[in-house]
Amino acid sequence: MKRIINLISATVLLVSCCGCGGGSSDRTDAGRQSVYVTTARSNNSESTRSYTSSVEENKSVNAGFKTGGQIRRLTVNEGDYVKKGQVIGYLDDDDYRLSVRQLEAQYNQLSSELKRLDEMYRRNNVAPNDYEKAHAGFEQLRTQLEMARNKLAYTRLEAPASGCIVERFMEEGEMTGAGTPVYKIIDNSGLETSVALPSSAYSQRDRIRGCSARSALSDTEIPLDIIGFVPDADNNSLFRLRLRIPSAMSGILMPGMNLSVTLRFDGDDNRADCVVPSRSIFERNGKEYVWLVNPADSTISAREISRIGPHSGPYSEVNGLQGNELIVAAGVHHLSDGEKVTVIGDINTLND
Repeated sequence: MKRIINLISATVLLVSCCGCGGGSSDRTDAGRQSVYVTTARSNNSESTRSYTSSVEENKSVNAGFKTGGQIRRLTVNEGDYVKKGQVIGYLDDDDYRLSVRQLEAQYNQLSSELKRLDEMYRRNNVAPNDYEKAHAGFEQLRTQLEMARNKLAYTRLEAPASGCIVERFMEEGEMTGAGTPVYKIIDNSGLETSVALPSSAYSQRDRIRGCSARSALSDTEIPLDIIGFVPDADNNSLFRLRLRIPSAMSGILMPGMNLSVTLRFDGDDNRADCVVPSRSIFERNGKEYVWLVNPADSTISAREISRIGPHSGPYSEVNGLQGNELIVAAGVHHLSDGEKVTVIGDINTLND
């Protein structure tokens, strides 16, 4: 860039020196506008973007008994890994067993009586109404027995999902109610992560061709799959991209671990993306342009561009440039096509 600026400055100086012998050249140089320039920086080399994120569980569940009672035994602690269906706790079931025995005795007795009643009914020795009431009572007793057996089974707490015990809310000997959480289990079989994308990256989401991550524990690249985009921006105008972590990383990566996520964008576009100072862009007839400077003769020409993403900020990403073009960096609203300008320096030197 400095080499280009020096070349242009030397050219302008040479023209000025050669014009000392003729008055017309002096007048022409004096009429030129002085401008600062910069180079349109190509974005083609920046085909990847990195973000910081953390590992998140796909889901977490609270495990609790389906019936109430006093906790007799809890079999796992925080940090233990459990499998779905594994018994992880017991209630005192003495009263539940007695209830089942009592109902089973009544059920067996009534079942025997119904057999005799059926025989009497076939002989027309029992009124139809009494016969139907007896059978209805038997069905009610059957239902009560099934409910008692279910409650007895509910005194065993089974893990609703495979995962890691991250919190134990109660201890042995405590009373618990139906549905009261006893454990919190994180399902590590479905880990994911998410990154917050600025609008400039979200607008190019269809160009994402690959996603990967690295953790502090290992420098190995972890491939990620896109779950989906959350289309509603947050208060910071950022869009959330959800990414799935391979199941093979379960047990290696844990929720809360930090990740460095890299997104690879497809660079095969009709026009290269470039970054230019926002104040180098001007509008004409509803379209946006920048002034290109020809280093050979210091003439300028308008090049139409289209801005990507937000229009605020000191720099803008644009389409319509190939990269490395010399452009007028400031004072763009008082120039015209074909006009010759005097380059007085690189705009970046003013920011140093």
